[in-house]
Amino acid sequence: MPVPSLARLAAAMTCGLLLAAGASAQAPAGPPTKVSVSMLFITADVGVFYGIEKGYYREQGIEIDMQRMTSAADAIALLATDKLDVGSGSATPGLFNALKRGLPIQIVAEKSAVRPIGPDTNTAGSGSILVRADLKDQVKTMADLKGKRIGVNNLQSTTLNYVMRGISKGGLGKDDVVFVEMPFNQFIPALEKKAVDAVMVYPPLVQTIEGKMKLAVSMPESDLHRTSANDATNIMMFSPGFAKTDAAKRFMVAHLKAQREYMRLVQTGQPGEICRVVNKYSPAMPADCAGVSFTGVDPNGAINVESLERYQKEWIDWGVMKEPADIRKSVNLEFVRNAVNVLGPGR
Repeated sequence: MPVPSLARLAAAMTCGLLLAAGASAQAPAGPPTKVSVSMLFITADVGVFYGIEKGYYREQGIEIDMQRMTSAADAIALLATDKLDVGSGSATPGLFNALKRGLPIQIVAEKSAVRPIGPDTNTAGSGSILVRADLKDQVKTMADLKGKRIGVNNLQSTTLNYVMRGISKGGLGKDDVVFVEMPFNQFIPALEKKAVDAVMVYPPLVQTIEGKMKLAVSMPESDLHRTSANDATNIMMFSPGFAKTDAAKRFMVAHLKAQREYMRLVQTGQPGEICRVVNKYSPAMPADCAGVSFTGVDPNGAINVESLERYQKEWIDWGVMKEPADIRKSVNLEFVRNAVNVLGPGR
């Protein structure tokens, strides 16, 4: 009987196509693909931390190899030569100069931004200048920072942009303060020994220094939510070789899934799980979320390119850079678009 036979054949073909379609959305068979990822071990890295803990990368056949670095500058040469797959960091002169020289680094997603998140609109995930507690009666305004020593983690990073934007509110310029460059883990000893008068810090270190240890107090005028609202604070970059692989697409699916779940938990007032996960990798984050502010992120991975151009203009104005790079040429959103197609649009 030919008709039933054709019907059965059609059904079998349809079933086969559905199975094939389902299989294509799964991780490839065999051992996971190891992906090297530069990490600053700050709140902006929550998408990687949470994705590892929840198994989102493993679902996509990805094994994360975390590489500790201090800034985006550390990752640039490694990315350009395919010695690192995924880099992250702020919009530094080193990055822009690399793009100007034509290094094939791709800016692929936003990892964090100065954006309100959660039921408390003050939790903008911003950083701030903290002044030593014993100086709080002497340093009450940004103008009072004149001649003071400000600890910064890197003068070739957006930390300089944020300090400058803050002190400019007091009519001060770059030569009106003394910058003391040191890694974040030296900030607490420097404050205790009075080697610096103030520091520029970000969550979760803000909460440790100000809330837990009472070593310093924040200067609200310098808060990033006031000086840099909606600016990208941390971006994700792919190496040219990694960008050509299917693993790059799968990595972004897992990362965006983790970022969205992080946003959902914070926005619904359930950040406890996030703090416990971040605390596992970065002990500066209180496991109980006490006094913690969170970093906003675009649920679809979009990048505020205008903010990157603003950072670059400031570097040029200060004479740190000579000529601008065409940043937009290096922005590649195909990976976040693919992730949105797989996961659906975020809200």
